[in-house]
Amino acid sequence: MVRYESEVVRVSFKLIKASIKEEEIALLDDIINRRASDGWELVTYAFMGSGGDGGRGVLITFRKD
Repeated sequence: MVRYESEVVRVSFKLIKASIKEEEIALLDDIINRRASDGWELVTYAFMGSGGDGGRGVLITFRKD
C-alpha cells in the first residue's frame, strides 16, 4: 500500500526572488535526506507565499511503498 505524507517547512525567501539562504537550502536538503533514509521518496513541492500574516513556506510531499 502506498502512503503519502506532507509537511510545511517555514522559510524566509520569496520564490520570485533568488534570495534563498544557504541555511534554508541545507534545512530542506536535511529534511529530504532524512526522509529518504527512512524509505520516503520526494514526490512534489509547492511554495506557499505570504497570506497576509508574513508566513512563507514550502509544502513538501513524500511517498512510501
